[in-house]
Amino acid sequence: MKTVVVDTENTVLRIKAQSLFINEQRIPMHLVEMLVLAHNVALDSKVLIQLSKNSIATLMIDKKSTSFALTLPLEAKNSEQKIAQYRSLENRLGFAKYFVNQKISTHVSHLKVFGVVVDERHWHEQVDSAKQISDLLGCEGSFSRLYFKHYFSHIPKLFHKAKRSKRPPQDPLNTMMSYLYTLAYNVITVELYKAGLDPAISYLHEPFRSHYALSSDFVELFRAQLNAQAAEWFIDGTLCMKDFKRKDGIYLHYNSRKRLWETVTEMMQTIALQTNKEIALLKAAIL
Repeated sequence: MKTVVVDTENTVLRIKAQSLFINEQRIPMHLVEMLVLAHNVALDSKVLIQLSKNSIATLMIDKKSTSFALTLPLEAKNSEQKIAQYRSLENRLGFAKYFVNQKISTHVSHLKVFGVVVDERHWHEQVDSAKQISDLLGCEGSFSRLYFKHYFSHIPKLFHKAKRSKRPPQDPLNTMMSYLYTLAYNVITVELYKAGLDPAISYLHEPFRSHYALSSDFVELFRAQLNAQAAEWFIDGTLCMKDFKRKDGIYLHYNSRKRLWETVTEMMQTIALQTNKEIALLKAAIL
């Protein structure tokens, strides 16, 4: 994905002659697939419409990194593919097992970096023997508890409370994990829409209100590498306690977030490419 990040204060966006102007910087729109607005930006509805017409998604993030908004190109296509997607729910358990098995494999590989060896075959056998989604979720939950027990034990205790916390996160490590998960979720949602799939129709996660449950299914494929990046920032000293503030939870300072943008952007571009490979596998399975 070709991503452009706008993180400068008092920026004005405008479009002229098939080019996006960020203040005085000109970028041809055909080079952009996603626009990330990470600061207060001045633009009007005409700009958003032109971005949509040019198949550019816009992700807006508030200064506290607590709220996100996403605008997507309005593309009605592949109705036969969506019908095939709905029909594939007849084998919902089989598809859900794929996501959990992939999650287990990537997380076991991540733990090896810390010198932790987990009996991967045992967990795959548990997944394969699941008779219904509730059994599968129970297995996934047990594995996640084992994984996080080892994960937290290899990161300085100053940055975490040795457990997952969210909405809001209660420590810096959980803040960064949730932040990366949310960015990945939005990037994946864009790719699913572009591929003509319905991101609300899922296999592992239950659809709920405005939740893009299929996007959450796909996030499971990438959590290990997102966790690895979050851990690396604390282990190598890129982030420290002064980068965070407390207000009904723990949040990353804006200037600290801005410092990470290059790494985050590269990571999300990689996830977009990997997502497209997984989408191709899903399409092959349902069509």
